[in-house]
Amino acid sequence: MWHNLTRSMLICALSLTVTLVPVSAAETTPQQAALFFAGLAAPAPDSSHKAFQQRTSQAWANYDKQVGQPLAAWSNREVAYWGRSTVFYPFSGPDFVTIARIFPGAERYVLVAIQKARQPAQLEAMNAGQRAAFEKKLGDAWEKFGKLGYFRTLDLNDDQRDGAGGVGTTTILMAFAARLGYEVTAVKPLTFNSDKGEWEAAAGDTRTGSVRLSLLQDGRRVTLDYISVDLSDSALKASEPKLAWIRQMAAHPLLLKAASHLLQQPNFTVLRDALVANAPMVVQDETGLDYRDLRKIGPVRLYGKFTQTHRLFTTTAQPELAAAYRADKAPRELPFAFSYLKTADARSLQVVRRSPAN
Repeated sequence: MWHNLTRSMLICALSLTVTLVPVSAAETTPQQAALFFAGLAAPAPDSSHKAFQQRTSQAWANYDKQVGQPLAAWSNREVAYWGRSTVFYPFSGPDFVTIARIFPGAERYVLVAIQKARQPAQLEAMNAGQRAAFEKKLGDAWEKFGKLGYFRTLDLNDDQRDGAGGVGTTTILMAFAARLGYEVTAVKPLTFNSDKGEWEAAAGDTRTGSVRLSLLQDGRRVTLDYISVDLSDSALKASEPKLAWIRQMAAHPLLLKAASHLLQQPNFTVLRDALVANAPMVVQDETGLDYRDLRKIGPVRLYGKFTQTHRLFTTTAQPELAAAYRADKAPRELPFAFSYLKTADARSLQVVRRSPAN
């Protein structure tokens, strides 16, 4: 499943669940696995699988109604980015859903986080008990995302420690792709080519922790890259080729969400400076760039309300952002929960496009 498989199947309507005829391990395609992970299909008639399907479908319906659909409508109106380029999402975790809704026309999505992707769950290798345990764990992840709309770092790290028993980032990415209506045509591990300064398909499982999903939707081919990289200053300075690649990515439209205020810390200045110097557009919440840095890019449009950061974060307060919101006589509406601060009187988003002079 980790290597390229050419057989594909039609994407099912997202409001339905389907049951596939039994398949052998050799015939299991990435799309069949993605539909299973999404709760849209089962490899064989199985009454015990219905609970998992119900949990995932309800979690997705809750998220899509409360966040997904309003986010897509808001982005269509307020971001209105229809470029067919690469878009960049550092500190992303496996959150393909948000960036796909904000930048729906992109040809390449580059998500970067420190957690390793791992292989997708191997359904054909599971016995009934193992599959039941896997479905429970994945169902729990679906329900938590349906309520929060983001992945907690603690949960991602716990899943990493579970090793082969964990759900894994690749599994979640495939599930999200299926729910968003993509066909997953290939899943390949990636390795960094220092000579070319780019990530490329690896021959076999090199355990780099990075992965590429090849997707298809309405005849449009899309690439989803999940790159496992430490974005701290010390790590980036230790590898000049990767640092150059990060600076290249920084020149693309950017999403920052639930980024734990890391770019406001003194040990993430390399990435911060690259983004401030190069990003043509930034969509972020208060956990991204400090407002003092954000306005260096261009005029900042404020959405929602902001007075203070989440209580989890004690080392930063974004006082200039709070002052900007106080001074804004008509902040724009934000009709959906987003990131850590979810209530209507606290949630916020900022959008900036680079000024020609910058």
